[in-house]
Amino acid sequence: MKRLIHMIRYAFRRWGFLGTIARFLLVKANTKRFLASKSGILNKHQRKMLLSDFRRIQANIPCAHSPYQFVLIANRILELGVDGPIVECGCYKGGSSAKLSILAKITNRPLYICDSFAGLPRPQNTLEACLKEAENRPDGVFTEGEYCATLQEVRKNIETYGCIDVCTFVPGFFEISLKDLHISPACVFIDVDLISSARECLKHLWPVTLENGLWFTHEASYPSYVTGILDANWWVSNLNEIPPVIFGAGSGLSECATGLAYFRKVPRGIGLEGMAGQGAVTVG
Repeated sequence: MKRLIHMIRYAFRRWGFLGTIARFLLVKANTKRFLASKSGILNKHQRKMLLSDFRRIQANIPCAHSPYQFVLIANRILELGVDGPIVECGCYKGGSSAKLSILAKITNRPLYICDSFAGLPRPQNTLEACLKEAENRPDGVFTEGEYCATLQEVRKNIETYGCIDVCTFVPGFFEISLKDLHISPACVFIDVDLISSARECLKHLWPVTLENGLWFTHEASYPSYVTGILDANWWVSNLNEIPPVIFGAGSGLSECATGLAYFRKVPRGIGLEGMAGQGAVTVG
């Protein structure tokens, strides 16, 4: 109850009374659409149970994401027609991990949870340490050790609220830990805050991501972050290809899911010409 009151107060301060009501109605309408969807593998009752599990996780584990963001993520994963594991990079206290573990269980996938379990590494420069937000939203300020939770804490939260049996933990900073992760993911969720950390995830996981595999990022409302992870020179130098189209860049996928964006691993041979009409990176 205290967390709910805090969220309501935060919403009123940020958007005002009318803005908060408008976002509440938008979430309600879109959630109703999610429940009524006949695509994917769950019926309406099962989708209700899934959202009930998500609400229980949100109420009991401190989460760095908004509740509606995982409605959108769940919808994409339930419709993902690519077999293979889910990889999470950056788990904080395990709220997102618990939700992903339920989705992994439903879709018969393993979940790999990658985190230092010691908080963020030191930002490499001032650009990383303070990401400027778009549209007069608060800037993102990050410090070494922030968002720290122990492996034992995360494991306990997933055991209590998720599906621990599908989980494999990969501890350590990404430049070391991901080198030995020999899998081909179908879905990757990165909530890593720093451009350099996101680039480490891309460097090690993008080349082995399955064709038509799906990536989510949680910091897409920061224009400098989007520019940093989609820098064409970096992609050519490190991955020998052009960056993908990212949907939600600069704003998020919804007014109620700011920061959340996604992109796909299109089959090789589809270049800029083949991607025309699929969308464009929009920052600002």
